[in-house]
Amino acid sequence: MSLKNKKKIRIIIGSLNTGGTEKQLLKIINNLVKKNWKIELITLKELGILGKHLNKKVKVNNLNIKFSFKLIKFFIIMLKLIKIFKKNPYTLTHFFLPQAYIVGMTSSIIAKAKCKLVMSRRSLNYYQKKIIFCKTIEKFLHKKVDKILVNSKAIKKQLINQENVSKKKIKTIYNGIQIKNNKKIKKNNYFKIVITANLIPYKNHQLLFNSLNLIKSQLPKNWKLYCIGRDDGIKKDLIKLSKKLEIFNNVIWIQTLNPESILSNSNLGILCSKEEGFPNAILEYFASKIPVISTDVGGCKEIIKNKKNGLLVSKCSTSELSKAILYIYKNKNIATKFSDEGFKTVEKKFTLNKMIDEHEKEYLKHVNP
Repeated sequence: MSLKNKKKIRIIIGSLNTGGTEKQLLKIINNLVKKNWKIELITLKELGILGKHLNKKVKVNNLNIKFSFKLIKFFIIMLKLIKIFKKNPYTLTHFFLPQAYIVGMTSSIIAKAKCKLVMSRRSLNYYQKKIIFCKTIEKFLHKKVDKILVNSKAIKKQLINQENVSKKKIKTIYNGIQIKNNKKIKKNNYFKIVITANLIPYKNHQLLFNSLNLIKSQLPKNWKLYCIGRDDGIKKDLIKLSKKLEIFNNVIWIQTLNPESILSNSNLGILCSKEEGFPNAILEYFASKIPVISTDVGGCKEIIKNKKNGLLVSKCSTSELSKAILYIYKNKNIATKFSDEGFKTVEKKFTLNKMIDEHEKEYLKHVNP
């Protein structure tokens, strides 16, 4: 069989709505298509907003059904997957995110699929506490899956120490970002802060709001905070908090798939999450040549080297975050140094081409001969 005929893969995920994993997967898929891979994308929910950006050569199979009873819906989708695996049992299959992993892997086992099976774990495993029997089920599936891809050493460590996965079964492939021709945009004469994060509780926007409240009198009156991300239900509470802290007029809410122009014209990028696997936001900040402050969670320290290319602060510490913001504001030379070093970090370790190449090499190890 020729190499061209071998390059087939089936990818299963909940949807292609806007999220870090989904944006990375979209890049992987579209770039692999350019390398003559035949790709079938199976979504368990709606296709999602990013679906319109898929290469037209991708075969899309949306299994979502309109049914109010979740348990029945779950079994119908599983039956559809079992049928897919039985009809085509040899195509390499890659599961993204927990739902697709649990439903898809279980279906492949029932169908006695003969293909190699790959799973991507792209977050820390705290979600397991919220889903009944999730950890037990995943630990069982880990024994059946052929390879687990992770995007940070922090996730790999959890899998080995907490879920009994052999380190030989795990491969670390960092997220990548496309570095565009970065024209230096003249910064506005006010202090512009940006946070790229969907409005989800663990992203901890409250920490940033409270930190800014502590130092607002020491910032220029016209400072701005741009909150870029999809509202997942907490925007109204954040607006209420901003009014209470009297920073409502300083906060701007934006939902966009292309934040580059905003980032490039900002003075500081913030990540203040309570947990992270490996955040795309930091890479986006670095690629836009802006200094970064991040909470020291998950894989963040694998990107940011404290006081060399950015600042790391303790999670949930308003005092540390507020002091770090003031430090960047008052020390423009340091801010420029962090910006330059961050850009070099992306160029060296976190390019899109590097991520795509590593995925392709891994896939070629597992396609059927």
